[in-house]
Amino acid sequence: MRNWCIAVVLAPLFGFAQADGGGLLWSISGNGLSRSNYVLGTGHSRDARAFRHAAALLPLLKGQDALAGELDLTDGALADGALMKAMLMPPGKELADLLPKRKFHKVKKAVQDELGGMAFMAMRLKPFYLMAVLGETAMHADSAEVLDQYLQRQARAMGKEVVGLEMPAEQMAAVESLPLEQQADMLYDLVRSDLYRGDMERMLDAYAAEDLKGLTDIAGMGGLPKDFNDRLIDERNGTMALRMDSLMQNGRSWFFAIGAAHLPATNGVLERMRKMGYKVEAVEP
Repeated sequence: MRNWCIAVVLAPLFGFAQADGGGLLWSISGNGLSRSNYVLGTGHSRDARAFRHAAALLPLLKGQDALAGELDLTDGALADGALMKAMLMPPGKELADLLPKRKFHKVKKAVQDELGGMAFMAMRLKPFYLMAVLGETAMHADSAEVLDQYLQRQARAMGKEVVGLEMPAEQMAAVESLPLEQQADMLYDLVRSDLYRGDMERMLDAYAAEDLKGLTDIAGMGGLPKDFNDRLIDERNGTMALRMDSLMQNGRSWFFAIGAAHLPATNGVLERMRKMGYKVEAVEP
């Protein structure tokens, strides 16, 4: 189970299906476009290694008309009360109902050790979201914001429009397809494996080195259950590719910054762009 459990934990960061060759930055041209557009595979992390090449991206961003991320992280939509409510366990259901007593107490202790006074509120979250909170504590917080937020804020400061390719509710729908009992088992594996700290460290090292193969090997995405992989990655790839196409065809040039998970593989955004008739090329670091 560990292969796909870690894949789910790391997928919001940089989970990969397979390497596509090249690095993290790609140009999109042709198919009637008058100017090149760019897509960057981001790491949703505050670790300094995720920001290693950030400063070098700003001149490229400045030359584009607008930026699109997975979500618009600048509009406050993520603080929506209905979304926060959807992250909570259903009424009358608790984490203790989903795990044997021994496993539950091990998870509870880990949450208390990692989150301190925030543990009580965190224990009300659905297991997947609790995994995300714990995963955050296992990474260095060198910045006050993740790379995606940084780039969006920089774009706003340059006077550029910032949009999201998805709505928060669309992302959450993929999580809802995974039964709570399965989420709880994954949460226990995360705690039992010390939050995969070592794997996360290697992932961030590989990201800083723009090593797609290394990211692929560590994430082990191939172990995900097919139905969940379809919802979490493949279906969202299709949605984002179609919306990227619509934005590029409106006459403006775009800088896309989306999770690196969505770039590679036959169902990834890059290959979908090629099938639409675009020329997709790796940009040298």
